[in-house]
Amino acid sequence: MRKVLAITLCLAVIFGFTAMAGATTLKVGLDADPVSLDPHVQLSGGMLQYSHWVFDPLVRYAQDMSIEPRLATRWERIDDLTMRFYLRQGVKFHSGNAFTARDVVFTLDRLKQSVDFKGLFELFESAVAVDDYTVDIKTKKPYALLLRMCTYIFPMDSTFYTGTDGSGQPKDAIVKIGPSFALSHESGTGPYTVAEREHGVRLVLARFADYWDNASPGNVDQIVLTPIKEDATRVAALLSGDVDFISPVPPQDFKRIEKDPQVNLFTYPGGRIITIQLNQKRRPEFRVQKVRQAMVYAINNEGIVKK
Repeated sequence: MRKVLAITLCLAVIFGFTAMAGATTLKVGLDADPVSLDPHVQLSGGMLQYSHWVFDPLVRYAQDMSIEPRLATRWERIDDLTMRFYLRQGVKFHSGNAFTARDVVFTLDRLKQSVDFKGLFELFESAVAVDDYTVDIKTKKPYALLLRMCTYIFPMDSTFYTGTDGSGQPKDAIVKIGPSFALSHESGTGPYTVAEREHGVRLVLARFADYWDNASPGNVDQIVLTPIKEDATRVAALLSGDVDFISPVPPQDFKRIEKDPQVNLFTYPGGRIITIQLNQKRRPEFRVQKVRQAMVYAINNEGIVKK
């Protein structure tokens, strides 16, 4: 049995942002905040969202789900196992270091060591720097999803994360539990830098003055993220004006929010696919076709879609 669920994303925004010290501040209420400043510690929606704020991917999905350039301006197939990426020049990391092919090589090597990401990149053989602004990504066998998997590659500052920290631990160590340099330090190429962080309480992002994408600078100078786990509390914060934007929006509150003239509710299909996989190695009963069929029949698919 392979069960696929496409997610519909819902968000609500209240009209008007806050002006603080001459800057435009967006106050955001989300169900969680990033667990770390290290984008490779956890594969989750919250961490990917953080990655898009603070880092930049090689390529990303456009709204029509096509692939569009970001830190890679174009790409071409060299052979069945190799895709060549031509990188954007003049891009700076938050540290001031220049972005080059070396950083893509460093990042892919690190992704292959991450507990959460290495399974996604098991078919990737290596990244090879052809020159400072050209990199070849090689796979172990022909892989049709290579370009889409590159939406997960957010190049990290190889110079910034090289060496050891004050405790003697490598700066590029991926640590899920316990302190690490990458847990509390970041150097991405993204539109925002981390100005303040108190995990579980508050995350403040400030616009990066040297951000490369001048064509779409945006209209927000500062983002203040407050994690609000409870659905009812998150909706109340929006309707009271304590925050300007919330996500996700609980379905039971759609009608209530739509009635408020000060709030806009947006719903749209998401590109995230969640699957249920049955481990037939650990659970031999899942090898029996009738058991798998019984599980399918026991799940009210129509009810899930409707409600």
